[in-house]
Amino acid sequence: MTLQRLPLQAETRPALSVAGQLRPHLTRDLVRLEARHDLDGLARLEMTLTAVGPAEGQAHEPLLWLDGEVLDFGRELEVTMGAEAGRATVFAGRISAIELDMSQGRAPEVTVRAEDRLMDLRMTHRCQTWLQLTDAELVQQIAARHGLQAQAEIDGPRHACLQQWNQSDLAFLRERARRLGAELWLDGRTLHMAAREQRQQPLVTLIQGHNLVHVQLRADLAHQRSSVHVAGWDDAQAEALDEAANDSAVRAEAQGGTHGPAVLQQAFGERHSLRTREVPLKGDEARAWARAQLLTRARRFVRASGVAEGDAGLQVGSRLCLQRVSPLFEGDGYVATQVAHRFDLVHGYRTHFEAERAWVGQGA
Repeated sequence: MTLQRLPLQAETRPALSVAGQLRPHLTRDLVRLEARHDLDGLARLEMTLTAVGPAEGQAHEPLLWLDGEVLDFGRELEVTMGAEAGRATVFAGRISAIELDMSQGRAPEVTVRAEDRLMDLRMTHRCQTWLQLTDAELVQQIAARHGLQAQAEIDGPRHACLQQWNQSDLAFLRERARRLGAELWLDGRTLHMAAREQRQQPLVTLIQGHNLVHVQLRADLAHQRSSVHVAGWDDAQAEALDEAANDSAVRAEAQGGTHGPAVLQQAFGERHSLRTREVPLKGDEARAWARAQLLTRARRFVRASGVAEGDAGLQVGSRLCLQRVSPLFEGDGYVATQVAHRFDLVHGYRTHFEAERAWVGQGA
C-alpha cells in the first residue's frame, strides 16, 4: 500500500474573510474555531478570539473586535482551511451572535457565532396550504422566496394539498425530504434536495495510523427491520393502502456485503415495522415513504465516529473508505453524515466526523 506523503510543514490555520475582505488579524487572534454541518443542512460556525492586543495609535491595549468595524451582526463571514493543495471553504454565512467572556487571571475572549443562509428559512414560520404541486416545485418556490436558486432532483407525485402548519420553511422542507429519503443542503446560493445516490462528493480515504487519528465503529441491530409497512387511504379510489419495502431496497447499497436486515434475520428472525402516524393518500406516495424509512434504518446499521487530520475535502455527503480497521468494518461504502472542522492552539486543524454504512464485511 502506498501512503500519501504529507508535507513536513504546512499552514493549517484558517483564513478568515469578512464581507469579502481577507482579515489576517482575525487569524492572528484566533484561539479556537469549529465549522459544523450535518444532513439537516444549516451549517454553523463558532470561533473564539483573544480580545486584547495592540491597536494603532493607542498606547494601551484596548478590547478588540467589539466596535463593529470588522465583526458585526449580519456580516458575511467565510472560512477556508487546509494545506495549500487541499485548501477549501468550510463555511460561508452571516454573523448572528457576539459574546464577550471576561475572567480574572486570563485574557478576555470574544466568541462569534454564524449560520449559513438556511438561517433565513429557519427563522421564517408560516401557516400555509400548498395546492397541486410536486415536492420539487415546493423546493423551488420556497427557495425563490429567500432569494436562492433551487435544484431538486427528486421524484414523487403531484400533491393535491400540502399543509405547512406553523412550521419554519426549513423544518417543512426537512420533513418533506425525510419522507422521500432525500437530503437537503445549501451550496453557495443554491438549495439542493436530492436522494443520497445523486449527491456527488469525492471519495476520501482514511487510514488508521496515518490520517485517521481516532475512530469508534459499531454495528447495531437495535433499529434494523426486515420490512417497513405504510398504511393509508386512497382518496381517489376510496380504498385502504398498505405498501411495504423489504431488504431488496438495501441490496444495491450493500455492495455484496451483509446488510442489516440480513444480519437481523440470521440473528433474531424477521422484525417488521408499521407506520401509521403519517397517512398517505396515494399508493406511490406510500411506497416512497416505506422505502425511505427502510433505507434510513438500514444505512444506520454501521456507525463510525472519528477524528481525522484536517481535511477540508471531507464534507457532509462525502464517501469514505476506512482502512486498517478490521475486516468487519474495512472498506468503502461509508457516507459522512456530520462533519466538524476544528482548529485550536493545542491540536491544530482536525476534522471530526460521523458516518454510516448499510453493511458489514467478513466475520459477520
